[in-house]
Amino acid sequence: MLALNFLGLAVGLSLAAILLSIAYKLFRLNRFEAKKSASRVKGISDAIMGRARTRDDWLPDGRIKGGMIFNRRDNRIEVCGRLSDEAFDRIFR
Repeated sequence: MLALNFLGLAVGLSLAAILLSIAYKLFRLNRFEAKKSASRVKGISDAIMGRARTRDDWLPDGRIKGGMIFNRRDNRIEVCGRLSDEAFDRIFR
């Protein structure tokens, strides 16, 4: 009987933590981004199941080039990137 009480307590605390997490995310919601995201789905079930309509035009952005490299000396993956001269011209003109 005592194990059943602990199991019920664990389930209740897990459910409370999940609901608090959802409430916190809704509290910190950016309304503009939420409206943009809501226009991509037909209903709440599509949003939950990950069936959002996306657009991919396969046009590469030549202003930013980046990637990842493996640093053998430090034995870790590092992110590297650079901006093109065209990007600098747009920013600093």
